[in-house]
Amino acid sequence: MFSPKVHSLLAFFLLFVGIQHVSAQYRLTKKDTTFVIDNIYITGNKKTKKYIILREIELKKGDTVYLHQLLRRIKKSRENLMNRSLFNSVEITPQRHNFNKVDLYVEVTERWYIWPIPIITYADRNFNVWWETKNFSRLNYGINLTVFNFRGRMETLNVLLQGGYDKSLQFSLEIPYINKKQKWGVLISAGATLNHETDYKLRENKLVSYHTEKAYSKKWYFGALSATFRPKYYYLNTLTLGFDHREYADTLLKLNPEFAYSQDKFSYLSLEYNFKYDFRDYIPYPLKGFYAEADIKQDGLGLLSKEVNMLSFYLIFDQYLQLHKRWYFAYSLAAEMVPAKYQPYFLQKGLGYKPMKIRGYQLYLVGGNWIGQIRSNLKFAIIPKKTALIPFIKTEKFNRFFYGLYANLFFDAAYVASTTPKNDRSFLNNKLLYGVGMGIDFVTYYDVVIRAECVLNRSNQLHFFLSFVAPI
Repeated sequence: MFSPKVHSLLAFFLLFVGIQHVSAQYRLTKKDTTFVIDNIYITGNKKTKKYIILREIELKKGDTVYLHQLLRRIKKSRENLMNRSLFNSVEITPQRHNFNKVDLYVEVTERWYIWPIPIITYADRNFNVWWETKNFSRLNYGINLTVFNFRGRMETLNVLLQGGYDKSLQFSLEIPYINKKQKWGVLISAGATLNHETDYKLRENKLVSYHTEKAYSKKWYFGALSATFRPKYYYLNTLTLGFDHREYADTLLKLNPEFAYSQDKFSYLSLEYNFKYDFRDYIPYPLKGFYAEADIKQDGLGLLSKEVNMLSFYLIFDQYLQLHKRWYFAYSLAAEMVPAKYQPYFLQKGLGYKPMKIRGYQLYLVGGNWIGQIRSNLKFAIIPKKTALIPFIKTEKFNRFFYGLYANLFFDAAYVASTTPKNDRSFLNNKLLYGVGMGIDFVTYYDVVIRAECVLNRSNQLHFFLSFVAPI
C-alpha cells in the first residue's frame, strides 16, 4: 500500500516521538503541569537531626506542585537552610521518575560547631595606656564558649566565664523547638557582671566614666525567659520576661542625679514582644529580599521597684534589590520612640544604642526620645560569590568555602529629637545628621563579613572604620 520509503519515514517519526516521550518522563521541562514529591533523601548530616533539615524545606512528601513552584521552593529551601548557620554548603537536586514523581536529594556540609574563644582584655581605655604600667592585676581573662547545633537540634549553648579585674558569669541556652510541630521554642539566659568602671553620663555626645579601684562601681544580676513562635519559615514571634537587679556606687548618683532613680539599688521586671519577618536571601550579607521588625518593651511592671517605668518601641524595614547582574541597592528605614519624658541614664535610648546607628557617627552617642533614620547602599560585586577548595585542609568543615568582594557607595541620615541638658554640652541632638562615603566588603563562610569604610559626616569629619557585620 505504501512505498518502502514512506514506511521508513513513518518508522523514523514514530521512533522520534517515542524517544521524546520517554525522555520527557525523566526530565523537568516547562511543558510539564504538576509534580508529586515522592521522597526526600538527606546526606552529609553527621550531627544535625534529619527533622531539623526537613523543617526548613518548603516541600513535603506527597506535595503536588507546578514546575515554577518546585524550582522556587527548592531555591528558598536552600536559603532557609543556609540562613540557619548550620552548614557551609547546601545543594538540593530534583530527580524525576515515573512520569510526574520527583525525588529531592539534599546534600549538606556541616560546620564546626564548638567555639571556645579566650578572653584577654584590659580595664584601661586602650592597650597603650595599660602598657605604661603593665599592671597584670588590671587584666580580664576567661573563656567564652559557644556550642552551636547543640545535640544536633539547632540549639545554641553559651557559657562565659571571666575573672581578673572585672568579673562576669553568663549562661544562655536557645532551644528553637520544644513541640512536635516545631513551632514553639524557648530561650533561657542568666548572668552577673561586676565592674570597676561605669559610664554615668554623656558629655559632647561621648561617654564619661567613673572608675574606682577599691570596690565595684556596678553590680548587675539578670535573667530572662523567652518563648518563641515560628509558625512557618519567615515569621518569628518572641515574648520575653526579664529580671534585673542593679547596684551602683552612690558616687554615680552624685556625679549625675539623673543616672538612675532615687536609690542606688533596685530590682525590676520587664516584658518585651518582638516580631520579625525575614525574607532575605542570605542573612549575614543579604543581596535580595526584605526584612521587617517591630519591638515593644516595658521596663518596670510595678511588682518590684515602683520607680522603674519606661515604655519603648521601634520599627525597622530593610529592602534589598538587584538592579543589574552585578549591581545591588539596599535601604533601611527605622524609627524608635520613648514616650516618657524622663529617661534615667542607665536606660537611655538614642542613636548609637542598639538598634539605631548610622555611618559617620560610630564614635558618638545621641540620647533622645524620638529617633528616625535612613541608611542606603549602592553596591557592585567586584567578585561575585564563588566557591573554592583548600586542598591541604582535609576536613570538609573548613576546606570548602565561598568568598565575595563588593564595593559600596552609601548615604545615611538620622534625626534625634530630645531635650538637651544644659550641662551635657551635646551638639548632635535636634539636628539632621548624615554621613556619606565608600567602602569595600569581603564576605566568606562561617558568616564572616569584613568591611572597610571611609565616611565623611555633617561636621566634615573624615573617618576610617572597620566593621564585621553587613552594613544593612
